[in-house]
Amino acid sequence: MAVATACLGAAMIVLPALDLPARGQVLTVAGLALVAASLAGPLGRWHGLATLAAVAAVVGSVLGRPGTAALAAEGLLILGYLLLTDAPAAMPARVAAQWLRRQLPAVAWAVLASAAVLLVLGIRVPVSAWLVAAGAGAAVAATGIALPRRSRQPREPR
Repeated sequence: MAVATACLGAAMIVLPALDLPARGQVLTVAGLALVAASLAGPLGRWHGLATLAAVAAVVGSVLGRPGTAALAAEGLLILGYLLLTDAPAAMPARVAAQWLRRQLPAVAWAVLASAAVLLVLGIRVPVSAWLVAAGAGAAVAATGIALPRRSRQPREPR
């Protein structure tokens, strides 16, 4: 799984680098170093490195301003990289396959959301306050659904 993680990490850094100006290539080198450090080295299991590598990819996308399809692909690459860096270490093949199957719903929803965004952004619609309000409401609803819920344990009687 380390090879797949390395490939996804390198792709998420290199994709926005294609549109970066010359000065922004330093960000590419830093992002690739973060990806390498998140896979090997003493800090390899610290998830902060993988998060910083993903932030480098996002900043590269902001600075490079790639097209909509490239941004959708970038989001999927970041998701895949972060899912794989969060995988438990040293799993037997059977357990790894089971763990990967458990990640399929997140991947399927991400692909569906990316396809929906590409479809919606491909349609030219005049700006409307109602569309902006509906989009903001959808973002709030999605955040509410995505946030983890606290388990509600019944209180013990005194």
